[in-house]
Amino acid sequence: MQDAQALNGDCRIAENEHALIELFGIVSGHQPLEQMLASCLDRLLSLSWLSLLPKAGIFLTGKGVNGASVLQLVAERNLGEEVRQRCGTVRFGECLCGRAAQTGEPIHAACIDTAHEIIYPGMQPHGHYNIPILAEGQVLGVLVFYLPHGTARDEAQFAFLCRCAGVLSMAIELRSKEQQLKAMNRELMFQKETLDHHAIVSVADVNGNITYANRKFCDISGYSQAELLGQNHRILKSDEHANAFYDDMWQTITSGQVWHGEIKNKKRNGDHYWVSATIVPCLNEQGEPFQYIAIRTDITERKSIESALQQAQKIAGIGSWSLDLLTDKLLWSDEIYNIFGMPVDQFRASFSAFLDAVHPDDLEYVKEQYQGSLEGRFPYNIEHRIVRRDTGEVRWVHEMCAHQYSADGQVIRSDGTVQDITGRKEAQDAIHRLAMTDQLTGLANRNQFHQRFEEALKLAKREHKELALILLDLDMFKPVNDLYGHQVGDKVLKAVAGLFTRYSRETDVVARFGGDEFAVLLVHPDSRSSAQQYAQRIIEKIIEPIIIDAHEIRIGTSIGIATYPADAAGADELILYADKALYEAKRQGRNTYCMFRPSLLNP
Repeated sequence: MQDAQALNGDCRIAENEHALIELFGIVSGHQPLEQMLASCLDRLLSLSWLSLLPKAGIFLTGKGVNGASVLQLVAERNLGEEVRQRCGTVRFGECLCGRAAQTGEPIHAACIDTAHEIIYPGMQPHGHYNIPILAEGQVLGVLVFYLPHGTARDEAQFAFLCRCAGVLSMAIELRSKEQQLKAMNRELMFQKETLDHHAIVSVADVNGNITYANRKFCDISGYSQAELLGQNHRILKSDEHANAFYDDMWQTITSGQVWHGEIKNKKRNGDHYWVSATIVPCLNEQGEPFQYIAIRTDITERKSIESALQQAQKIAGIGSWSLDLLTDKLLWSDEIYNIFGMPVDQFRASFSAFLDAVHPDDLEYVKEQYQGSLEGRFPYNIEHRIVRRDTGEVRWVHEMCAHQYSADGQVIRSDGTVQDITGRKEAQDAIHRLAMTDQLTGLANRNQFHQRFEEALKLAKREHKELALILLDLDMFKPVNDLYGHQVGDKVLKAVAGLFTRYSRETDVVARFGGDEFAVLLVHPDSRSSAQQYAQRIIEKIIEPIIIDAHEIRIGTSIGIATYPADAAGADELILYADKALYEAKRQGRNTYCMFRPSLLNP
C-alpha cells in the first residue's frame, strides 16, 4: 500500500514538472496575451490529479471608470455567459477574487457561502481556489479555479497552483516589458523620422570631425554623406562670423554646456544658408565631452525676410521692439539704433536705454502713457521727442504698441514700433504756419489772432488780469499803391509790421487782418494808459517818412482801443467796441487814437 502511494506521489511530481515545463513553453511563445493565458488554463485543467471542475479564469488588474483598482476577466474556460457578465469586472475587496487581489494571499473556499458576494439564480454549488498572481509584492491578477462542492483544501494542489501563478507572473511581466519596449522603439523611430524630416542632424568627435550626417544635412549642404564623413565642420564655414563667434561656441561646448545660436554656412556650390543650431556635448563618466550632437533647422527664408524687413524699416524709418514683462528683457530691431543714434556695438537694448533717449520734457508723459495702457488694457499710441545720442539732435517719433496677456489676464509682453516722423512734423508745422501766418508780413493772420485771443482771454479771466485790444487802419495807403504800385505798397506793409513787432512785447499778439488792417493784443498791460502810450508811439513812428526804393512814402494810421474787463467780457464784444473806437478816430481826423466809451454805441 505504501509503495503504491509513493509511486502515485512520484508520478504526480513528474506530471507537475512536465506541466510546468509545458507552461514555460506556452508563455515563451508568440501568442497574444489573452490567447496565451487561455492556453495555460487548458493545460492546467488537463491535469488528472487536480480535483478541479473544468472551469477556470484569469483576471488581470486594471482601472475602473472612477480610477479605482479592479480585476478584469481576460481569459476563461467554461464559465458561461452569466459569469462573464457578472464577473467581467470585480472591484478589489469584492467577493473572493477581489479579496485575494486586495490581500495578496491565496484563498480557498470549499463551498459558496456569504463570503462569495456575487451570487445569481441557478448558480450550481461549487468551491474555489483564488491564487493571486504577484510580482515583487504587486498584484498583477488572480488565477481562479472552480472546485467540486465541499472539496477541502489540498496543500499539494495549492502549492502547485501558486508555482503556476509564479510562471504566469513572469509571463505577464515579460509581455508588459515587451509591449513597453516596442512602444519605446516605435516612439524613438517616430522621433528619429520626425527629426530627420524636420532637422539637420550631425554628430562630430571632440575635434569637430563629422561622424554622422543625416539626409537633410546632405540635401541642404550639397555634399554627399561620403563627402561629409571624416571632414571637419570648417568645411561649411562662411565669412559671416568673426573668429570670436566660433571661439565662444567651442568654449561653451568643450566646457560641457549646450550652445544655441544662428550660423551662416556655405554650401558645396558656394551659396550660403542660415541655420538655427543647438549643439549638445555628450559627456563621459569623467564629465568630459567625447562627441557633439548638432541639431539645426533651416532659417534661410526667415533671415531673408528679416533682411528685407530691416531694409523696409530703414527706408520707412520704422523700428520694432518687444518687451517681455516677466523677464524684463527688451529686444529691438537695428533701425531703432539708427533712429536713436546709438551704435549697435556700444549699446544693449534695454528699457532704461530707451528712456534715456526720450526728450527730458516728454519723459514723464511717455512713462504715464505706457503705464496707463498697461493698467487700462488698451493699445499705446503716442508722439514724442527724442534726443539722438550721437548728434544731440531733437527728433520726433511716433510710438505704437499692443499687449499680450496670460490666461489670468496679466500683461506678459508688449510689442511695438517706433517711427521717425520728424519730416512729417516739420511739414505739419510748416502747413500750420502757412494756415496761421500772414505770408507777406510774417505776422499772425486773422485765424491765429482769434485763437490766441481766446486763449489769452481765458487766462485773463482765470488770473484776473487785463487785456487791451488795438485795431489799426493805415491812412493814405491806397494812394501809395496807385502811385508807386503794389510792390512798393507791400514793402510799406512789411515796414509797418516791423514797427509793430519792434514796439510790442513777446507776450503780445500782433496780426494783419488783411489789406492795411492790423490788430495788436496787449496781454496784461500795466494799466489802461499803457495801451494809450503804445498807440501814441505807433502813430508817431508811422507818420515818419518811410524810404522805399528811393521813394519817400508818407502815411498815417487811425487806432481804436477796447479793454478787458473794463469795456467788455467777450472777444466778439471787444472786437466790436475797438472797431467802433477806430471809426471814431477816423472821424476825428485820422493819425489819432480813440478809447472805447459806451456813447459810441449810440452816435
